[in-house]
Amino acid sequence: MDTPSAQNPGRQRQKIKIIIEKTGWYLTFALVPCGQPYFGLLFLLIAKLASLFSREKQEPILSSVPRLAKRTGQLFVFLLVYMFINSFFSKQPLNSFLLSLAFTLVFYFYFFGSQRLAFYDRKFLTTCFFLFTGGGIAVSAATLIRYFSLNLPRAELFGGPNSLGTLIIMYTGVGLGFLLAKGKPYAYFVFPFLTASVCALLATQSRGAWVGFAGMLVLLMLLNYKKKITLIFLVILLLAAGLLMINPTLNDRFLSIFSLDKGGNMTRIHIWQASLNMIKDKPLQGVGLGVFPAVYLEYAPPAAKKEKTFAFAHNIFLQMAAELGLPGFLLFSLAFAHTYFLAYKLTKSGNPFYQGIFASLVGVFIHQQVDLPIWKTNIGIGFWLLLGLAVGLYAMEAKKTAVTTGPSQPDCQSLTMPGQS
Repeated sequence: MDTPSAQNPGRQRQKIKIIIEKTGWYLTFALVPCGQPYFGLLFLLIAKLASLFSREKQEPILSSVPRLAKRTGQLFVFLLVYMFINSFFSKQPLNSFLLSLAFTLVFYFYFFGSQRLAFYDRKFLTTCFFLFTGGGIAVSAATLIRYFSLNLPRAELFGGPNSLGTLIIMYTGVGLGFLLAKGKPYAYFVFPFLTASVCALLATQSRGAWVGFAGMLVLLMLLNYKKKITLIFLVILLLAAGLLMINPTLNDRFLSIFSLDKGGNMTRIHIWQASLNMIKDKPLQGVGLGVFPAVYLEYAPPAAKKEKTFAFAHNIFLQMAAELGLPGFLLFSLAFAHTYFLAYKLTKSGNPFYQGIFASLVGVFIHQQVDLPIWKTNIGIGFWLLLGLAVGLYAMEAKKTAVTTGPSQPDCQSLTMPGQS
């Protein structure tokens, strides 16, 4: 039998590991809005390495999950395995293999890790989303300060304007849902929070992000229809529309959405044509993960500028089909559809927090039809984290329902947000 002196060091190591892991999650949530989550990843890696040398057995909190949630995880696992297999047929095998490793790392810690995070205590998860929302406010403020003080043509922060646009969609929808779900006095911050986000978004001049943000906000209004909240959202949307009309720069940028001759729209079409040419040439295996920029000029249409290449297809589905072939495209589409369906199921509770997560995911998805910031690791981490969290929250509610009413699929009518009992 172990003596107390022998047991204490083990408990102390376990406490230290938990502190390191929680610090990693705190840093991740605080820094995702600015697209710099790597400090959080570092702490999560350290915690994982510490657990490998620990003799403490961890409880398998995801041992029992509903069928749809389990199938969603399996589809993403199949996709990751397929990436490794596909890398051997890539035009650049080593590059594709290393990118497959990177995707696996991101998915392990953030897609699957955030599913486990859903089962943590509510107080911890509440703190995480306070940091996430606070980080969003700080990013909006810093973006506007830099934009006006440096007289920038387009707002950016730790990356390009389009990447910043995706991040603004991501943290605004979730932040709004979180503040509304927390109720007073936090709900009073909805107006200034949304106003700052809209101003920062307009400053990016990212047209795809504008459309995605509008879709996110309209969806959130439809899901959480309350007169006061809807009025606030509509007033801010009308003010934003007014700025688009009266500001010459913003107005020209907005109108360029409908013109093939302005704003690089023809370039987008050339990129899509090149992507389709890749799919036609290699429909089964694709050109290989991460190979798109290396082969773009080979597949670009004659009218495209030959002195410039592009890193990705500017459309998430074309990207998957071009690089991983139709099998990879099918796996990805099925996994995506399952995840979004589970996120939608959560919204049926009427809980603003879950509605905010779903609205953000839809807004980001809209933006990824004309751009692909989530293909960058620093931006994608936040997206995969939210996707995994939606699956984990669904599984958590299923487990709660099974305990109280017997085995069944959750009806999502008794969901609670972080911080609520």
